Amino acid sequence: MKALRIIAGHEARQQLQQSGWKPELFQKFIAASGGPKWLPMAALDRAILVDWIPKEQPIQLLGTSSGAWRCAALSHPDPKAAHMRLLTAYIEQRYETKPSPSEVQAQCQGILESMLGDAQWDQLAQAPNRSLNVIACRWRGVMLGQKGKQMLSLAATAAVNLASRTNLNLLWERWVFGGQGFLPLDDLDTHHAQLTADNLLKVLLASGSIPLLSPGEVNISGAKSGLYMDGGLTDYHLDLPSLRQGGLTLYPHFHSYVVPGWFDKPLSSRRGGANLNKVVMLAPTEAFIRSLPGAKLPTRDDFSKLSSDQRIERWHQIQQMGQQLAMEFSALVRGDSVIEIEKLD
Repeated sequence: MKALRIIAGHEARQQLQQSGWKPELFQKFIAASGGPKWLPMAALDRAILVDWIPKEQPIQLLGTSSGAWRCAALSHPDPKAAHMRLLTAYIEQRYETKPSPSEVQAQCQGILESMLGDAQWDQLAQAPNRSLNVIACRWRGVMLGQKGKQMLSLAATAAVNLASRTNLNLLWERWVFGGQGFLPLDDLDTHHAQLTADNLLKVLLASGSIPLLSPGEVNISGAKSGLYMDGGLTDYHLDLPSLRQGGLTLYPHFHSYVVPGWFDKPLSSRRGGANLNKVVMLAPTEAFIRSLPGAKLPTRDDFSKLSSDQRIERWHQIQQMGQQLAMEFSALVRGDSVIEIEKLD
């Protein structure tokens, strides 16, 4: 059974066919929202950014939600150990009863602090040759603890998004924390702030804060005052215009398609394409997904459908099975195997 698919935009396919798999072709690495769907991709993350891309090669990293956490770990001075700590802490989080938003926030902070280990936040925010970028969303007119107002705002967001993605600007601001590597962005109202030792933890927590399930983060240093939430609300799978610029983008992704924003999930007409010309997506095959426990990717539903012990055992098994994706990628870039490049655009 083949586990790995390569799906690439037109320009990316041309460059790979002409030059082969060379690290220097790639200037960007992106990682999407999706909760625990990243677990089978974990070994592939490390195969790309620990084993293949030289640490002397500059590369821009961008993520939302759990994808941002992956990128942060891969920007660590010891990326392999940090990524493994993130993986273990993420899998082994426990909720024996339905948690409050503050309990979820505390668990998430513990996961990120475990990932950090003995390092300092500024070592990730200013990592040499690994430029970390994170998207979080500022909620217009909504503050911490306003559950009723939040529910109304989410319903309004879903309604106005049906007409046009640009209507998200009525209720949300996209904030890109980090450098300039993924700017400018003109598709939505976009703001920029630097990542620093003072704000990186709050930015990572905000980017993974699902409305109503987690409280979000208030008043992030260096950014406009307000409540910041999940970056996947505007950029679920990172369908960004700036990906058309510069070198190629590596995208280890658990799906073979791109959904622009979280509210676009039920809209089959909203699928990325035009911005993916220079993107190389590394995705699991359907056969691989069917081989996983439960014959599916892990999801947040596993928290309610399985006991903690069952879920933890299953998630550990899934991440171990993901080693096959990493092995197939490593064989590909060594020239020991060939994988047909499918069309992404």
